[in-house]
Amino acid sequence: MAIPNRLAQLRERSRLTQEEVAKIIGIDSTTVSKHESGDRSLSDVMIKEYAKLYKVDTHELFIEPSGEGDVAVDGK
Repeated sequence: MAIPNRLAQLRERSRLTQEEVAKIIGIDSTTVSKHESGDRSLSDVMIKEYAKLYKVDTHELFIEPSGEGDVAVDGK
């Protein structure tokens, strides 16, 4: 999973808008949008800010979640 997709997923899980994330981190909402779409790269500082906001380790921004809580298609 690419980091932009993971950022959007974590934001949605946190029930935050891009505008709210921008305000908390102290950046423009268009920058949040560009980070989530992959149109703008992330500095080490921004990676740390997103990890802090979403309460995850920085490496978790680069990995797909384990699927905990997901329901299998066949119900198992």
